[in-house]
Amino acid sequence: MGHSRVLFIAALTGTVALFLLPFQTMAQEPEIAGPEDWHAYSYSAEQITGDIILAPGTIEMGKSGILTITGVEGYTPNLFSFSGATSLDLPEGKYFCEKDVDKGFMIIDRSQPDFLVIDVFGGDVPPVAGKGVDQQTGFCGSFTYNKS
Repeated sequence: MGHSRVLFIAALTGTVALFLLPFQTMAQEPEIAGPEDWHAYSYSAEQITGDIILAPGTIEMGKSGILTITGVEGYTPNLFSFSGATSLDLPEGKYFCEKDVDKGFMIIDRSQPDFLVIDVFGGDVPPVAGKGVDQQTGFCGSFTYNKS
């Protein structure tokens, strides 16, 4: 094979790779395969949400109601927005985030087998990548669940 033909093939391969690169690296919206049953494990989960069912587009909180969730594209594989928190029928004096906070963000971490952690942030600004959850603006709390 001649030198010019090798350069042509290399250039063509590089051009094809450039066209494919944006499609391969495009951030995708986080997904939940669900529905998945999770049992309240932490004190905050026991007291506020109880056992939950995590499903595509929703978190069902026992008899308290359903929270609508949507994956946030391009941020992190586990960031979701939520809405409908003020319509939940939680035990008296309990709030999903804070009083009068209806929407916000949550990081749903399923990285540990048989454990689920949901970190909740109220407001219109998503948490900043690389900062601890307790240092984030609008951090409301964490809920932990298990499969047992």
